[in-house]
Amino acid sequence: MNLLFYPRTWLQAAMLPAVLSAAVSVQAADWVGLAFPVSDVKVSASVAGLVQNISVRPGHAVKPGDVLLELDSASQQVELRRRAVLLDDDSELQTARSRLAALADLLQMTEVVANKSQSVSREELIKARIEKVSAEGRLQQLVAQKARERVEHEQAQLELQQRTVRAPMAGVVVDVPMQVGEWAKPGDVLMRLADISQVELRLNLPQAAAASFREGARVAARFEAGSAQVQATGLVNFVSPLADSASGLVDVRIRFANPNGRIRPGAKAVIRGVAASS
Repeated sequence: MNLLFYPRTWLQAAMLPAVLSAAVSVQAADWVGLAFPVSDVKVSASVAGLVQNISVRPGHAVKPGDVLLELDSASQQVELRRRAVLLDDDSELQTARSRLAALADLLQMTEVVANKSQSVSREELIKARIEKVSAEGRLQQLVAQKARERVEHEQAQLELQQRTVRAPMAGVVVDVPMQVGEWAKPGDVLMRLADISQVELRLNLPQAAAASFREGARVAARFEAGSAQVQATGLVNFVSPLADSASGLVDVRIRFANPNGRIRPGAKAVIRGVAASS
């Protein structure tokens, strides 16, 4: 018998079990992703120098601003002291101010005498005015010089501070590739820090599956933890608006609190999601 002559309702009824089976398999799909630390930072110095001291080792927990490593700073300390001496020495500036005050008084008296009598020549009056103007110019030069010395002192302080490498964030020291006595260049990795107080589960999902995730939604996952598993619930914090042009997959990221460090970054995790329909 030709199936084309069967009623449409009969065909729908015949196909219903297969449709229901496919729907069940879609809802039961599991997706696997990898856990990453929220922050994984490679710390470097902005200046070159000899590694003089390393204050931490792998496994140490650090807070923002903690000293991690120090470069040799003997010459920078000497330069800072030299700049401090120059900045503190204001004897010439004080002398210039006193001289200007004296010349201002002298000019005032000369002008009074010149106005009351002819005992002061015009040339002497002009000379007194020129000396006052010259003293004012010299004082301005010394004030500007002192401002430059202040900036140079701040620069020397900064150069000394750059010899000390501090933690940019809270985290755990993962790796210390440098050793005392080695020469470090700007950009060299001196230390690696990871913040594992939170982990981010990253998955690459088919577009149909990614459509079921919304930012802020709660998602349960099972993380590998040796022979056991860790159950945790996190929040979706990113669903890429783009699909990979080669694979067609969408980047989805879910963030989980990890206060006790039970979830190890790099571990696999499984979530229950919606599969792509075929």
